[in-house]
Amino acid sequence: MPLRATTFQTNFSSGQLDPRMMSRADVGVYNNSGENLLNNSPLVQGGARRRPGSDYVATLTGHTRLEKLRFNDTQLYIFAFSNTELKIFNSAGSLLQTLTSQPWSATTMWEMRLTSAGDTTIITHEDFAMQKLLRTGATTFTIAAYAFESHSSGYPRYQPFYKFADDSTTLTPSATSGSGVTLTASAASFVSAHVGSIIRYKGKECDVTGFTDTTHVTVTVRETLSGTSADTDWDENVFSAAKGYAKSCAFHPRRLWFGGSRDLPSHLFSSQSNAFFNFNVGTGLDAESIQAPLGSDSVSEILHLHSGRHLTVFTDSGVYYVQESNTTPVSPSNFNPRFSVPYGSAQAPPKRYDGATLFIQDTGKVVRELLWNDLQQSYTAEPISLVSNDMIDDVQDQEVFYGNDTGPEQFNVIVNNNGNISIYHSVRSEKIAAWFPWETTGDFESVTELNGEIFVSVKRTVNSSTVYYLEKFNFLKTVDCSATLSNVSGNIWQGLSHLVASSVSCVDSNIYHGDFTVASSGRITLNETGTAPVAGLNFTRKIIDMPANIQGPNGSLRGSQKMVGEIIVEVYDTANFAVNGQEFLIRQVDDDLSTSPSAVTGTYQFYGGGWSRDAQVTITQTAPLKGTILSIWKEILA
Repeated sequence: MPLRATTFQTNFSSGQLDPRMMSRADVGVYNNSGENLLNNSPLVQGGARRRPGSDYVATLTGHTRLEKLRFNDTQLYIFAFSNTELKIFNSAGSLLQTLTSQPWSATTMWEMRLTSAGDTTIITHEDFAMQKLLRTGATTFTIAAYAFESHSSGYPRYQPFYKFADDSTTLTPSATSGSGVTLTASAASFVSAHVGSIIRYKGKECDVTGFTDTTHVTVTVRETLSGTSADTDWDENVFSAAKGYAKSCAFHPRRLWFGGSRDLPSHLFSSQSNAFFNFNVGTGLDAESIQAPLGSDSVSEILHLHSGRHLTVFTDSGVYYVQESNTTPVSPSNFNPRFSVPYGSAQAPPKRYDGATLFIQDTGKVVRELLWNDLQQSYTAEPISLVSNDMIDDVQDQEVFYGNDTGPEQFNVIVNNNGNISIYHSVRSEKIAAWFPWETTGDFESVTELNGEIFVSVKRTVNSSTVYYLEKFNFLKTVDCSATLSNVSGNIWQGLSHLVASSVSCVDSNIYHGDFTVASSGRITLNETGTAPVAGLNFTRKIIDMPANIQGPNGSLRGSQKMVGEIIVEVYDTANFAVNGQEFLIRQVDDDLSTSPSAVTGTYQFYGGGWSRDAQVTITQTAPLKGTILSIWKEILA
């Protein structure tokens, strides 16, 4: 007589597992996860709903990186960086301004670092001068090279200086004042890019106006020199075309910090306290500039600065933090960066999430959670992606979403280089941690969050051409790149000029009108009357539970042939789903077919059939309508 067993999966709070976890029924996450949870969005209660669709917002120039500025509750901005260009949108998606002829490229924009305070955003990259993006009004911005403060007379200029030449290399000026003065170095020290740099001889500034060879440059003396003898007391400005510019930046309580440069990759530089453009070291008083290396036994390239409990420094070989307390802020006298964990960081910026800082390890395959340990008085960096590691693939961008009026769920949104999104859902207090994959027709490229809304830049193919769109995830929509249509006449609707020649799915409340090809006019013609139709690109949603793990009288039946009998699926506010190919019929024979059907909540019965070793249940959607799966109960015969 066959063995009869039942299983009851009450939640999906452990997310989708890596295929290499399919036999790990011994781990705690197994029973609350799925083999495939494509395009599902987790609920804190444990269920899984259809992921949000997206609204079409605007057309972008090309490959685009998204960032944001929150000036106040009503003045919110999206920065869309593309090749040599910056488009600035408001939170409604209206284009406010386009800034062209910018120093970044489609490649270097991904390596830029940004930090904002008030109306000012600082942009850094080692290959071009630091930029100051300034909000000058509710709808206007300016951008210019970051300028250090100077003495009221114009000189000296309060910026970092460093002697890159060997300590023994001397410098000899040909005169103490004027223009056309020659500086002669005793060893090769100069390149043509030094033109425009500042050289200090015994603390006095000279502007380089000409390059002769590696030991001779021509300068204009800005502060009268003390003499013309050869001397080892000379240095040059840290940030220049010759030596590179700041790689990273952060506003951290009352100071602006620059982290690393091309030729000083492990140095930190801070402004004076409450003076973000003054980097004068002065005499080392508490409020004056801090300029020093990390102090490790090897050169660690600084990649990111993150302001949190401490100023955290992410490098290519590990994570450091700058010690401070509420009563003892960091100063030149107590500056002492501490090495914390030995994991290098990738290019995607770290993000604060659920009480920790999430960063991508330099391998591009692991997400780690940097968490302060009060007992050890140091940081730990445990991996949080190991059970779903296939969803981490050369991460390009990440952003944090803390929920909105459609639900309390919070996510860390990761954009992989393959164009897919991986959602990390975590509630530390409830010990919930799960990964879910999101895909679309095209490639997600970048993500940002603004006032409880997730914006993405997406690369798509429309009418045989590559296009780039700004889109916004919307939990009230069930299709991507969507638009709410306006009626032309009869069953003709318009509003899809951004999806010409594409096959779109059209929904209207809980009615699925079908799929249509968009005409060159941006119109579609429905087969029936519409009320407020929404059309966009459909996406595949799927739930496949884990292979059945049941015990027989002689041990595990994992490798035995099994058959799924009765299946009970509990749903909430659902308009469409199918179980093992059997579609749930939301319409009843006595329904008024002229009205939209009501979504249902409850338990519904299906039947399996067929023998297999896995005895799994597959839930899909044949129409892009809302649907939430709460639990799966199944009967297994073996």
